[in-house]
Amino acid sequence: MIKFGHIKSFLVCFAPLSAIFLAIVSFLAWDVSTERERTIASDQRFALEQSISILRERLEVVVSDLLILSESRQLEAVIEGRVPKEELAEEYAVFSQRRGVYDQVRFLDKDGMEIIRVNYGGGIPYAVPGRDLQDKSSRPYFQFANNAPRGTIYVSRIELNEEFGEIERPIKPVVRLSAPVFDRYGQRQGVVVLNLRAGPILDEMTAELSGDGAQGFVLNHHGHWIEGGEAGENWAQELSGAAVGLGDRFPTAWENMRQGYESFTTDDGFYSVRRLDVSSLLLAQNATRTLSVIIGEPDSKVNDLNLFVGMRLPSDIYEAMLRPDRGLLISVSAAFFVLIAIGSGAYAWTRQRQIVASFDARLSEQVLRASKNSVVVTDENGLIQKVNPGFTAMTGYLPNEAIGKPLSFLRAEQEEADILEDILMAARANGTWEGEVCNRRKGGDFFYANTVISAITDPGNSEVNFVEMGLDISRHMENAQELWRQANHDALTGLPNRLLFEDRLEVACGHAENDGYSVALLYIDLDGFKPINDRYGHEIGDQVLRKVGERIKATVRQGDTVARLGGDEFAIIVDDVNGRDEADWISQKVAGSVQRPMEFGSLSVEVGASIGIAVFPHDSREVTALLSLADEKMYQQKRIRKAANNKLVNARR
Repeated sequence: MIKFGHIKSFLVCFAPLSAIFLAIVSFLAWDVSTERERTIASDQRFALEQSISILRERLEVVVSDLLILSESRQLEAVIEGRVPKEELAEEYAVFSQRRGVYDQVRFLDKDGMEIIRVNYGGGIPYAVPGRDLQDKSSRPYFQFANNAPRGTIYVSRIELNEEFGEIERPIKPVVRLSAPVFDRYGQRQGVVVLNLRAGPILDEMTAELSGDGAQGFVLNHHGHWIEGGEAGENWAQELSGAAVGLGDRFPTAWENMRQGYESFTTDDGFYSVRRLDVSSLLLAQNATRTLSVIIGEPDSKVNDLNLFVGMRLPSDIYEAMLRPDRGLLISVSAAFFVLIAIGSGAYAWTRQRQIVASFDARLSEQVLRASKNSVVVTDENGLIQKVNPGFTAMTGYLPNEAIGKPLSFLRAEQEEADILEDILMAARANGTWEGEVCNRRKGGDFFYANTVISAITDPGNSEVNFVEMGLDISRHMENAQELWRQANHDALTGLPNRLLFEDRLEVACGHAENDGYSVALLYIDLDGFKPINDRYGHEIGDQVLRKVGERIKATVRQGDTVARLGGDEFAIIVDDVNGRDEADWISQKVAGSVQRPMEFGSLSVEVGASIGIAVFPHDSREVTALLSLADEKMYQQKRIRKAANNKLVNARR
């Protein structure tokens, strides 16, 4: 029989505590949801930064290309009549194929007439014959650049390419960039124009933004769809004459964007948006150059290169991502409330603290045994008193092999064993200590564990025990290391890729600047590789690339960096080089190593190497300029070798 006194004891002692606990846990449930919202916003901001960085990197390359072409010695020779324009057209064709991002490369004279135009249609560059060259004197990209001083570039708005007054189909978004050309006497001689294919860049940007249900988009400054709209919405004004913007479907979201909000929620979803000033981006990426930028059209009151880059997480997906956290925590709250009620009822029935204590002890033992994490209990001196099955599973030590030994016997590194006493003192002073430690399994191999050590004191504060809880994170660390390796190394050759190479070049030049020595950059492009690839297939071509990488790496010092930048391009960073003479000597060694015949079964093939050299700080103190200079010198050597081969062939005839 339940007595009234028992019920009264329960209501008086435990019902208020249960209500308070439920209120606290419910609050925590909503707090977790809020944290989840912040996490989603943080993930989207990161995706936005990655997307914008794609545009930033492409712009840096394009501006560098444009300035190099406008100052080209080959172009100067064509202007002075020392070299036929066909040679420059051939150089533009090679440049277009290597870059793969320009729809057109052109040189216009000072009257606006096309002198050279190379189209990159269908992946095959070709020079447009003279009869099809056009007068472009009325186009803004010519007028602005032709009147601009040296060191100025013009950037058009993003627009659809037209041929003979009609929009090209399928549509091809382009950005036109131009720069003035001057001869050696400072006289204006024309304009170099690059038609940048914007479509692949926009696709890459929105792909970075789209994932986990999110929808990436790019809008112009009017809010009209450029990328990411539904069927018929992208470029609607240009294609149909009727503009369609994000505000037509999501007016509240568009108003928030116009007001400058970068992260917000509406009835249709969760948004993360950046208003992007491309002119500022251009200038920021070229802060080391004396560069002026002209953007837009003559009658444009608003910069057409102001873009809205963003992503929308639809409301149903957004709510579904939040709902599990709230539901789970509320369920836990209810479960704990039931447990408190049961425990309270037991207390009201028995009033025996010994039974409660016994229950708690059994519960603690069950929790200890059920935990998959390693749990170790020590005395105040760090001697092990108790371990759980999770400890045995993680370390391989049975309880009788660990109990009585100091906790330090697990540590793989002597330094960590030596500082264990300091860690226990910190846990005693602060209640807990948390960090990553390297432990040793019974078999001898190492593993990393995320470790929390708590100090437990009795009510009289006279006795202290320590509880160490450990989670094996070795696999996570290995996965992280492997992901880093994949992101920073070329999959075919195993060499560092362009990303890691540029990072190492920055570091090497920084050290050279501080310590007063030189760094040589060797930019390598294989000669005769394409015929091998075309004749024998990509499998043989891949083997050639791997063999070339091995030979280059074997030729240079162990501490030098050898990287594959892409295609048949390689590069070397030579630290602490003794001037240009030593760099030339290394270049000759590398070329000789690459040129040796390669045997693949019964097949014997040969490739050559054109190598451009730039030395820091003698040639430049700026890393991007150093890369461009080495690339240009490699092109020069390739042209010299080609001219020599042509003369040899003609002599034999």
